[in-house]
Amino acid sequence: MNINDIVQQQIDAAEARRRAERDRRAAFKKPRQAGVQARHRGKLARIGSTEQHGATLALASLNRDHETVARLLDLQDTASVRQTAALALGALAELALNARPTSITRTRDALQRMQAAGPDQPPAA
Repeated sequence: MNINDIVQQQIDAAEARRRAERDRRAAFKKPRQAGVQARHRGKLARIGSTEQHGATLALASLNRDHETVARLLDLQDTASVRQTAALALGALAELALNARPTSITRTRDALQRMQAAGPDQPPAA
């Protein structure tokens, strides 16, 4: 056995290790992809729910329905309340600073359509 044979054995061994690692990773690819997809679906559902609650909260605020605002905030856990309230209050602040009265009416109508559509559906036109 000469040096070329030893080098070739080491190359073959490294190639075998590389193939084994590639095969091991391929075996985990589908379950990992399924997990990523499930987490993404959950994230989209949470975002839709937060937007729905934000629209309801903004609509209640526009209608000056303080009891509904308090009830909506009480129904959610702390993290969701902060996110929903920030979304709704940001939208209302932007509306108050920049909108004409007709825009506020159109916004109220759009929020009512969004509320009626539900968290998984786009608002009806």
